[in-house]
Amino acid sequence: MKKPTTKPHQSSETIYTFSSEWIHALESEEHWRLYWQQQRLMEGKVEAGQHVLEIGVGSGFAANYLRSKGVEVTTIDIDADKRPDIVANIVHYEWGNARFDHILAFEVFEHIPFVEFTEVLAQLSSVCKNWLFLSLPKCERVWLDLEFRLPLVGRRKLTLVGRRRRIHEPHHFWEVGSPGTALREVQRTLLQNGFQLRDKVEKLSRVFMTLESGKP
Repeated sequence: MKKPTTKPHQSSETIYTFSSEWIHALESEEHWRLYWQQQRLMEGKVEAGQHVLEIGVGSGFAANYLRSKGVEVTTIDIDADKRPDIVANIVHYEWGNARFDHILAFEVFEHIPFVEFTEVLAQLSSVCKNWLFLSLPKCERVWLDLEFRLPLVGRRKLTLVGRRRRIHEPHHFWEVGSPGTALREVQRTLLQNGFQLRDKVEKLSRVFMTLESGKP
């Protein structure tokens, strides 16, 4: 089995860690539910013929699905094993005159320090014409997660979660709700860097956001 890969920061002692081993096996049911939720964010906003930038390739599902609908997709990832169109660390990448109709960043920004997240947002606001779709993990533990169907009532879900005292995922620098990164702080940072929050959904221990770029 492939071991997680580490890569040093180009201009400091920060080390970015990432893993590609999970894309080579059958993914969990939760992952497939995440894919559906990601596509649901874009429904009615991303159209055939538009150009989308996806930051963080993952298994390639999102890019392949959008391409099947006639959407032009450019992918960028720090991990060459995921075969992105551009192999680069978004912290250092120079966008130049690049412009995209929309940007996807699903569970990406927690892999860089929060201060660098702020810097990257400032750059992305200048290359995003319309919508930024993103998801971020919440710093919480799920104690109970039940889904059931009752006669005359229909499908119901019962979830019991608690806040973690520290980040559990070794590849994350921060998560929503970890010290210094409460949801309101994340939203304030997005607003300060040119993105208006238009929709927010909290599911599957993640926060999914639809943000409109303030720069035409």
